[in-house]
Amino acid sequence: MSRPSDDSQAALETLVYALEQQPQLLEGAERIAFLRAQPHEAFSHLRPKLICDQSYKPRADRLQAAGFKMGEVPESSQDVVLLMPDRQKDQTLASLARGLDLLADGGTLVVSLHNDWGAKRFQKALAGVTGAVEMLSKHHCRVFWAQKSAKCDSPELAEWRQHGVLRRVLDGKYWSLPGLFSWDRIDEGSALLVKHLPDGLHGSVADLGAGWGYLSEQLLLKCPEVTSLDCYEADRDALEPLRRNLGNLPVKLRPRVLWHDVAGGIDRQKYDVIVTNPPFHEGRAADPHLGGKFIAAAATGLRSHGHLWLVANRQLPYEHLLDEAFNHVRKVTEEGLYKVLHAHGPKDWVHRKHRR
Repeated sequence: MSRPSDDSQAALETLVYALEQQPQLLEGAERIAFLRAQPHEAFSHLRPKLICDQSYKPRADRLQAAGFKMGEVPESSQDVVLLMPDRQKDQTLASLARGLDLLADGGTLVVSLHNDWGAKRFQKALAGVTGAVEMLSKHHCRVFWAQKSAKCDSPELAEWRQHGVLRRVLDGKYWSLPGLFSWDRIDEGSALLVKHLPDGLHGSVADLGAGWGYLSEQLLLKCPEVTSLDCYEADRDALEPLRRNLGNLPVKLRPRVLWHDVAGGIDRQKYDVIVTNPPFHEGRAADPHLGGKFIAAAATGLRSHGHLWLVANRQLPYEHLLDEAFNHVRKVTEEGLYKVLHAHGPKDWVHRKHRR
């Protein structure tokens, strides 16, 4: 087995290893759910029994392309639940609670987590709710598992469930959820971009990577001549907070909220303006090329006269990518850790290339 390329991949390979070394974990199981699932050829034989859930659109697309079934998982119905939590503490506790809730009595929860993401701590927490927990380790990860029993219905488990419930943040002004980017604060980069957006922006607009909606909200409040707004977001968990945060604004239009992988492209030559605070992680794994994919999507999505407004960490080398794709590029400001860039007029070759 080759060395995994990142923490998430390491957890996936360790889960595969554990299921190979402990075949009794799946023995006799007819209903198996995989939460925060990722595709792997080792799971191919489980397809008839397996239902996958993945909130991150690129990974959900890869699962579907690999032929895995996606869908809602009924509570108290599963013989085995496989779980690969993300890194955020509250989100992990909520995922553990959900995994137990989906199990039938006597069912087994199998968790794979990187050691740097708190695997030992969460193994201990699960043991506090379920009693006995077994474990093996590999690739600097732990796989630990426990059975659901009547004793699992505890005040501690009820508290974990609450970590997965939408809540008000920032003095009650916004809805959000643990695990989302900058979930309980205004991201400094987005705030800087809002500060420098002209109030005369107008026409058809898109926000690429809209998160829970701060940038979109401020854009609508600041720019009354915007006639439509499409909010693209890859994290399904962000969609309901996004809808709520934009739903009651004192503006005439109602934005479209799209669960979409921007890196795979957007509608071509549709927008007059695009704003973005592009991520530089896929899930929790660093991807230095992801911002470039957002820039490429914006260049093809803008009309010939269109404008791109972008904020990024100052060390990210986006200027040369913008120069390749746009006729006019300027740095608007550089403050603290961030810079705001403005690009105007996608080059002809960009649209010619995508008309082929």
